[in-house]
Amino acid sequence: MRDYETWFAGRNYIATGYNPRMIYGKYNCDRSEDIQKMSFSDGYFDAVICIQVLEHVENPLLAAKEIIRVLKPGGSLLVTVPFLAFYHGKKCRNHAPDHESYPDLWRFTYQGLEQLFRDITHVETASLSGPIETRLSFILPDWLLNFKFVRGLIDIVDHPQKVRSTKRYLLYGVK
Repeated sequence: MRDYETWFAGRNYIATGYNPRMIYGKYNCDRSEDIQKMSFSDGYFDAVICIQVLEHVENPLLAAKEIIRVLKPGGSLLVTVPFLAFYHGKKCRNHAPDHESYPDLWRFTYQGLEQLFRDITHVETASLSGPIETRLSFILPDWLLNFKFVRGLIDIVDHPQKVRSTKRYLLYGVK
């Protein structure tokens, strides 16, 4: 999450992970948190970013409730989750998942994602890839899909919508 820190220059930015290994220098998490039971007080954050996390937690409904709890009234929320995507978990040692080894448990439709965050006042969801890119992602490697010429063609012909064929969904909300 350090990549997003510049978005919040001059603000208190906290990157959390579940039992992170602290070997990454400036890219370390600031603290260990279980998204299903966070230690922050109610309404602590002005904004929460949750990128590709909910598919790895045992109880995504509980995680969503915790996210909403720690978000201030009027606070912004940005969440992404996979829909049509390959398995991307890592083997959990002794059934004790951590930041480095975690299961891949869930996939979310946009309706399911909206249901998880139904207590947010204003919610919008969007597909993060269109049906053509989604289908190509099953037969072509990511590096080829992101090759400048290929990416340009995809961006011209493949317009993400709230469709049934997408790799990921994004939810933006305001509490």
